[in-house]
Amino acid sequence: MSEAETVETPEVAEKKMAREVLFFELETFAATSRGALFEALKKVMKSKDLDVTQAVFAKCALTSRPAAAIQAMIDDSGRNLTTGVQLADQAENAMKKFFADKAEPNAALPALIKAAQKQDIEVVALSPWGEEQATALMKKLGLDELGVELVALDCKEAVFPRADHWLRLLKQRGQDTIPVIALVTSSAACRGAMTAGATCVAIPDAYTSFEDFSGAKVILDSLDEMKPAALLELVSRH
Repeated sequence: MSEAETVETPEVAEKKMAREVLFFELETFAATSRGALFEALKKVMKSKDLDVTQAVFAKCALTSRPAAAIQAMIDDSGRNLTTGVQLADQAENAMKKFFADKAEPNAALPALIKAAQKQDIEVVALSPWGEEQATALMKKLGLDELGVELVALDCKEAVFPRADHWLRLLKQRGQDTIPVIALVTSSAACRGAMTAGATCVAIPDAYTSFEDFSGAKVILDSLDEMKPAALLELVSRH
């Protein structure tokens, strides 16, 4: 080949824009870990003679990360405890062990993922944990092999996901102009998603079944209550 000749490199095709995006909460929905979080918080707070009832848990545990919940429980108790960081570390370690050893996937989720992908709906797992921990859980649940994307925000704020979390991540992903479907397990997550413009499917668990999910398009006792195709037809905007 002469020096004058050049080799043309084909342009890398841009990723096709999905027509819709389906988000779900990784820890509380895909791994159904809210019960494990309740037990972890009960255990560490008992060491300070604080009783974590389901009512206290519902009031304070508005994220799947323990730190904010523990501080909220300390504040709610009116006691001046200075060991919140230590307690949070203990609870986070307990949750990491649960995710590694005992977490099991929501059995009805793979069918919905596959049905959504067939309809050109991108599927994304949302987590307040850091990238390393969330990625490990994705692999544990087999979600990486199903082509599910991950958004791990490493967020220790008191409520997750809020409306500003939704809006920020959608803008960062360039998906703030396409329809969003959100599978949520708590009223706080539902309100945040709806405020950001999402169509919500609420699937409460044993710890959130009493909450107000007004505004959700669908409220189910469990994901397998509807066939995936029927559910997507009901909530899809296309």
